[in-house]
Amino acid sequence: MVEIFINDKKFKVAKNTKLLDTCKKNNIYIPTLCYHPDFPGFAGCRLCVVEVRKKNESKLVAACEYPIRSIERFYTESEMVKKSRRMTAKLLIARAPEAKEILEEIINEKIEPEFDTLNVQNKRCVLCGLCYRLCHKQGTAAIYTAGRGADKVVQTPYKDANEDCIGCGSCVAICPTGAIRMIDSNGKRALWYHQFELLKCPICGEQHITNQMLLYEMQKTGLSETELSICPRCRREKMGQEMLRGICHEKIVTVK
Repeated sequence: MVEIFINDKKFKVAKNTKLLDTCKKNNIYIPTLCYHPDFPGFAGCRLCVVEVRKKNESKLVAACEYPIRSIERFYTESEMVKKSRRMTAKLLIARAPEAKEILEEIINEKIEPEFDTLNVQNKRCVLCGLCYRLCHKQGTAAIYTAGRGADKVVQTPYKDANEDCIGCGSCVAICPTGAIRMIDSNGKRALWYHQFELLKCPICGEQHITNQMLLYEMQKTGLSETELSICPRCRREKMGQEMLRGICHEKIVTVK
C-alpha cells in the first residue's frame, strides 16, 4: 500500500492504482470526457489533469493514466488545474462549438470562447475517441479516425457505407456530446451512410434490431434468433415473470 494525499487528505491505496480510479472511489470529482471504465486510460481530452507536488516542484498529470507509486500530494482544484482545464475547454469549443454547454457542465464552469471556430463539418465532435474505441473493442471496427490536426475526423473508410457496420448504435450511445446521429423511422435505421431494415420483436412487434446485429449477436452469444429478436422491454418483462414464477412456483397472471 502507498500513502498519498489528495487535497491534503490522507489516503492509502494499492501501488500502481490509477489516480482517477482512486478519486472516483473516494467521491472526489475530476472532470472527464474521453474516459470510460471499460477502456484503458486514453489521456486524450486532458480535462482530468490534476496538480502533483513533490518538494518544491509541481506539474500537471492526466489522472486517468497516472499510476500511484510513491508518497505524493495531489490537488484537483488548484488554480493551476483550473487554468489548464479552462484553456482545454476553450480549445475544444473552438473545434466543437455546439458542445459548449456539455463542456461547461463537465468542468462546472462557464466558458467564454477565446479562439476562432475551426471549419469542421461536425461541430459537436470533440474527438474523445470513445466511439471508435468501443466499435473496435466489440469487434466490428466500422469507424476510424482520418486526417491530422484540425482536419482529423471520425469516419468510415472513404466516407462510404462500411460493410462492417451492423447498425447497433453503440457509437451513438457512448458519445458524450451527441455528435453521431442515428435516425429510426418507418422501420428503417439511418447510420453511417447505411439504411438498415429493422426487424420486429416477436412479442410486441416493435422494430428494434437490424439483421446484421442479429447475425452478429447469434455468432457471439450462441443464442437463438427468436431469443435475440425480442426487444429489450419485452425481455425485461419476460425475465421479471420468470423470476416471480421461480419465487411463487405458480402461474403468473398478467392483469390488464
